[in-house]
Amino acid sequence: MFLITCPVTRSDHLVSLTSIRSVINHPTHIAVHVECPDCGALHEHRTGRKYLAARRAEELVAA
Repeated sequence: MFLITCPVTRSDHLVSLTSIRSVINHPTHIAVHVECPDCGALHEHRTGRKYLAARRAEELVAA
């Protein structure tokens, strides 16, 4: 089980492994597609240090 935040309702949900629809390994991150128990939609959650570092760098450049 793991914790996700629904981007539609902005609420946190504890989901089981059966909610995972796919896992895609990218060079900079891992994309996990999860079916949301709250709204029923399929959401993509990205993980990884390289992805987070790149995202922070983009935010700093945009500011």
